[in-house]
Amino acid sequence: MSEALIPLESVNAVEVFTGGGLDDLLARIRTEAVTLVPNVKTAAGRKEIASIAYKVSRSKTAIDDAGKALVADLKKQTGDIDSARKKARDTLDALRDEVRKPLTDWEVEQERIERERVEAEERARAEAEAARLAEIARKEEEIRAREEAVRAAEEAERQRVAAEQAERERVVRETRLQAEAAENAKREAAAAVERAEREARGATERAAREAAEAEQRAKDAAARAEREKAEAVAAAERRALEEAERVERERRSKEEAQRRADEARAADVDHRRAINRAAVAAMVGLGVDEEIAAIVITAIVQGKVPAVAISY
Repeated sequence: MSEALIPLESVNAVEVFTGGGLDDLLARIRTEAVTLVPNVKTAAGRKEIASIAYKVSRSKTAIDDAGKALVADLKKQTGDIDSARKKARDTLDALRDEVRKPLTDWEVEQERIERERVEAEERARAEAEAARLAEIARKEEEIRAREEAVRAAEEAERQRVAAEQAERERVVRETRLQAEAAENAKREAAAAVERAEREARGATERAAREAAEAEQRAKDAAARAEREKAEAVAAAERRALEEAERVERERRSKEEAQRRADEARAADVDHRRAINRAAVAAMVGLGVDEEIAAIVITAIVQGKVPAVAISY
């Protein structure tokens, strides 16, 4: 096939550039070029558009070269020929751009699609990072809650020990006062001593009873603090276990989905391979060389044979 749209070797350069034949020649080239119906949706269509645009450029070059040769022979007509050459270049450049516009527009659209795809991937990565940071914050909050529960339990224990210490000091103080009262009673009359002894025995009983009550209150507070501490720890451990189980379920689900996808892909590959082998065998049965048959089937599978496909 000629690299130009019309057989320019048959064109009379003198007639084209000095006899008014350039417009007719350019019109013929346009007629050949615009017969193409642009189709950028297929590789063959895009290739055909690029080919026609290339041939327009080659026609421009051929006309320009013919003009250059004519200029060498007709120096006195240089001005008119150069003007015609420029007109040919400008007209055919515009025609080339016009013919190639569908392909150019398609290429621009493909660049826009790729740019939007990259932007979507960047947004997805940003959202995944935000989710990861939110999960880290949630776990840190759980840790702070557990630490707060432990601090509360420790504070309850401290208060229990302080209460026991205060109660012991109170008993010691009352015992000392009782001893001082008994000593004073001895210096009084015998009747006063007897009365003081009765009062002392009553005070001792009350002190013992109050000490027992205080000790019981301390024990109850300690038991309550220990129970609250155990409950807080158990709740934290339960939440951690539930989170671990959820993560494990998600991991298993993803592994199962991946396994099924891999099996489906393998089954599809085997299915296609079997059909391709059957097609090769059928062509061999029709007398086609096996190597040639394999090359033909491979070309059809790769989409290199127009209007031909294998139904799987």
